[in-house]
Amino acid sequence: MVESGLPRFYGLEEKEYPVPYYSVRSDYRKYQTQSTPIVIDNGSNQCRAGWATEHTPSMVFDSLVAKYKDKRSNTNVLSVGMDALCDATAKASCRSPFDGHIVCDFDRMETILDYIFMVLGISTTGVHHPIVMTEAVCNSQYSRRHMNELLFEGYKVPSVAYGIDSLFSYHANGGDSDDGGIVISGGNSTTHIIPTIQGKGVLAKTKRMSYGGTQSSEYMLKLMQLKYPTFPTKMTSSQAQDLVKEHAFIAQDYQQTLKQIGDRNTFQDIDRIIQFPFTAPIVEEKTTEELARQAAKREENSKRLREAAAKSRLEKLVLREQQFEAFTTLKNAKRSTKKTDWIAQLKESGFKDETDLDDTIKQLDVAIQRARNKELGIEENEEKEPPITTLVDIPDDVLSEADKKEKRKQKLMKANYDARQRAKKAKLEAKAREEEGARLEEQKRLDNPESWVAEIKQKRQDVIDKIKKRKRLASELADRRSRASQLRMKSIANLASDSPTSKRRKRGNEEDTFGADDDDWMIYREISRDDESDEEEEDMSELNQYENLLLQYDPDFLPEHSYESMSSPTNTLMHLLSRGIYPPFDPSDMGQTYQLHVNVERVRVPEVLFEPSIIGLDQAGLVETINDIVRTFDSSQRDKIMKNIFLTGGFSQLPGLGDRIHSSLQSIYPAHSVINVKKARDVFLDAWRGASMFAQDESKKQYFVTRKEYEEYGSDYMKEHGLGNIIQK
Repeated sequence: MVESGLPRFYGLEEKEYPVPYYSVRSDYRKYQTQSTPIVIDNGSNQCRAGWATEHTPSMVFDSLVAKYKDKRSNTNVLSVGMDALCDATAKASCRSPFDGHIVCDFDRMETILDYIFMVLGISTTGVHHPIVMTEAVCNSQYSRRHMNELLFEGYKVPSVAYGIDSLFSYHANGGDSDDGGIVISGGNSTTHIIPTIQGKGVLAKTKRMSYGGTQSSEYMLKLMQLKYPTFPTKMTSSQAQDLVKEHAFIAQDYQQTLKQIGDRNTFQDIDRIIQFPFTAPIVEEKTTEELARQAAKREENSKRLREAAAKSRLEKLVLREQQFEAFTTLKNAKRSTKKTDWIAQLKESGFKDETDLDDTIKQLDVAIQRARNKELGIEENEEKEPPITTLVDIPDDVLSEADKKEKRKQKLMKANYDARQRAKKAKLEAKAREEEGARLEEQKRLDNPESWVAEIKQKRQDVIDKIKKRKRLASELADRRSRASQLRMKSIANLASDSPTSKRRKRGNEEDTFGADDDDWMIYREISRDDESDEEEEDMSELNQYENLLLQYDPDFLPEHSYESMSSPTNTLMHLLSRGIYPPFDPSDMGQTYQLHVNVERVRVPEVLFEPSIIGLDQAGLVETINDIVRTFDSSQRDKIMKNIFLTGGFSQLPGLGDRIHSSLQSIYPAHSVINVKKARDVFLDAWRGASMFAQDESKKQYFVTRKEYEEYGSDYMKEHGLGNIIQK
């Protein structure tokens, strides 16, 4: 049930209701004289009530009651239905008289009945009208007893009849004329599967699934909370219910739909963006004059910094020139000064000997020349001169101690220079080999382009596998309990031991306990910090080379297919599900931070009907349950039942439910089996309409419990009929 043509952006806001939601009717007289029955579809989610002679119920409201104290008027307030949802204080104190699908709080139930009779305009001391009320499948005797006492004792009603809401809906859709069928009632808290024969429910073979509208809304709410733990606003249960109602659908093939969601090409067909309301921050827009003034100020500051940097460089250059001149003067003073006095001046200036002075003068000369070239914009590209080696070949016995020291220095300089020359030569040779390899590779590409592209792709995949294997191993080694870490720790302990053991441990030797405490683990962590940067850089360089070739020569290989792009957090499945594809997620965009992407939840939430284990529910799925029920009938009845599968209840409005049930049952039954699945004309109101038809049918009057029978047989007395519950004996 994917409709790619639908708009992708949807709103999700709290509903607002007028006060009062229903006004008291003024036409009670025409119903009072005829004793028109009152029909109440008493659902755990919504209550529908009205006169039996009308086509639609007079009121439809949520089964909620709020009792609170209004601080402004300092009075106690009692509100029902939509009136309880219009005020924040009332909404916080809303409670339902139902526990699941059974009425348990009869004080609130009495408040709801008071509200119904008041809106209908009944102003008499009692309610002198027959009542037809729906109840849950297998309603408890305790709940029905209290309801009888409330109606007969509290409201003085003349008669009451009870029936199951889903069977009333089946009755409203012509179920009486069917030889057999199955009614699937998707309710607020449960889903019932009721087989029928001749329009009457076979309650002895009815089954129930503990999943309905409430559970689906709660599941949707939990999924969205887990998906967006830092969402700036709080999603309410009613909003989650709207998500299920408006966006969920039954997938015809759940696994195939999940694959479509994981595929970026078909993801947007299923993804829907829910935009929550937000208030954008006020950004002051600056005028053109202000922007020009700021730009001029920035330029002025930049100019000031450039001038300060130039002044600093000039001061350093002048200082170096002064030092160079002073040290050169000191060097020349050697000729006109005694040696002892000159050495004293040398020591006083901070030099060890004459060689140290010469090195300093040389360094200053180079620095001054480099600074002048930089000021003039001259690029330096000079080759380093070979070092002086005049003393290298002279024997040590003819040299003085100073010359011997200088000889050692020249030998070190020569060795360093020779090593650089060898490295330079090796680099040139490697470059020549690379050029030759590139030439051969280019020739191979020109000779057979398809084979060459396939070979490059395979090489690229091999490098990616190597990188993934290294990352997987690093992840395993980081886990203290992994087998890889345990084996490596034992190997380290064995190598570090004074008496290393053999690989095969002898019987009777104690097991090695290295790694049993935290100190051993910290030692291992220090040892396992291998420097893998060189190997990783080499692999990434090789991978980039292959991907550049594919980008250049393979039209099917796009930039988003590169390893860096695919391994980016923005390309993970979690990012896809939470942020979608378009528009690209921008954390600074406040509107996007208030957006929910509903995609996999659209099919996952309703799929629980067919796979309850998704939420840990230990029950059979809907199709298995239907099959179990059908198998309890004989072969002649099975065909009749399968020809008429009826869907009703608010939860059954999920798109695709009927098609999924049909295809799933068709796959497990013989090919010639006739399976028909139909849905109620109005899944919300047909239960009330069926009860209305029941109330107006003269042949059904015998199933009403009259006030006389109530007083004679007690509050537990009930009459069985094909559309209601039975007494299990």
